[in-house]
Amino acid sequence: MGDVSVPKDAVAKLGRVEGDLRVGQGARVEPEGAVIEVTGRVICEGEAEFQGSLSCSEFSARGAWGFGGKIKIHGHLKVIGEVRVENGQLSIDGSLDAATVNIDKALWVGGNARADDFDVGGVLEVRGNIMGKKVDVGGSFKVQGAADVDEVDVGGSVDIAGPVKCAQLDVGGMARIGGGEVSKDVDVGGKFESTKPLKFSKIDVGGLATLSEGGEGGDIDVGGKFESRADLSFNSLDVGGLASINGNGKGVEVDVGGLLRVSGSLTLEKDLDIGGRAYVGAELRLDSLEVGGSMEADQIVAQNSIEVGGDLKTIKGAKGDSVELGHGSRTTGPIVARIVSVGHGGKVEDVYADKLELEHGSRARNLYFREGEIEAGVHIEGEVLYTDTIESSPDVRFAKQPSKVNELPKPPL
Repeated sequence: MGDVSVPKDAVAKLGRVEGDLRVGQGARVEPEGAVIEVTGRVICEGEAEFQGSLSCSEFSARGAWGFGGKIKIHGHLKVIGEVRVENGQLSIDGSLDAATVNIDKALWVGGNARADDFDVGGVLEVRGNIMGKKVDVGGSFKVQGAADVDEVDVGGSVDIAGPVKCAQLDVGGMARIGGGEVSKDVDVGGKFESTKPLKFSKIDVGGLATLSEGGEGGDIDVGGKFESRADLSFNSLDVGGLASINGNGKGVEVDVGGLLRVSGSLTLEKDLDIGGRAYVGAELRLDSLEVGGSMEADQIVAQNSIEVGGDLKTIKGAKGDSVELGHGSRTTGPIVARIVSVGHGGKVEDVYADKLELEHGSRARNLYFREGEIEAGVHIEGEVLYTDTIESSPDVRFAKQPSKVNELPKPPL
């Protein structure tokens, strides 16, 4: 059988077509066997319906008289070359296998979908898995299975229930994925969520980002709120508002404009910079710490400086090369450092230092230092032991007179 044409609104029963198949507006094609097999092209001139699976070299359809056409395939569609639907929609009950797919409005696939390139103007929905090199969707992209696509570019929303394996995920609005790996960038304008563990290189989200089961990767940059509900390993974490890790965190550096909350331990190779407040449930270990507001941790160990503008609360203590506390700061837990400076009106407990400075009006419990300078109005509630020198204002209130000793008590950390 050579080229075949099915007239407008007609019903035809076909098996194998040795050539092209042209289907008129509103026509229906039924299979003689399991598959309607066309060696050439299938061309739909408007709406059409195929009652079984279809295979062909190319598939094209166009909405009739300027109106959108609906093409339905009640089976699988296998195309050697391109699937193209202009001004219309394509619905496939089974799977789709093609080289390229170009749909103006919407594509629904009931099974798996495979193509090098998917270009859909409106909606792309796949109930199985999707495989390809690139997916470009103007509106929404939904996959109930897994997605193995090098590059995903969607203007609206993405919802992938299964794991992803891709290099680039670029979404203008909202994106939700089932974990997996994004080897290059996750770039989402609004809200992003990974429901399973995610391996990533970079996450850049304008609003809210959530890793429901944690992850491992590189840089995280979130404009609003970031949350990891399990352990997180990263390079840098930069969040404009609130950042939280429900578990342990390990990375290079953290910069948070508002509040940082880590339920477990946090280990950083470099710095922690917090504009507001920070809470670490276990140990904080890092190079340097700078907090504009308050800082709370079980224990803090810094290789270099600790700077806290507000309150500093620890159970086991804070240790660094230098510790600088702001005016009116309230501190619990011992402080151990080469240099310790307490701003005026500040309050500390036990301090172990080479060089100590207490500004006017501050209070302390026990002090152990090599060199110390204590300004007016300071109140020391416990003992003061030093090895070299002490300079104190006449109106400093000592519970016990300072004692010069040969050796200071061993610091608790």
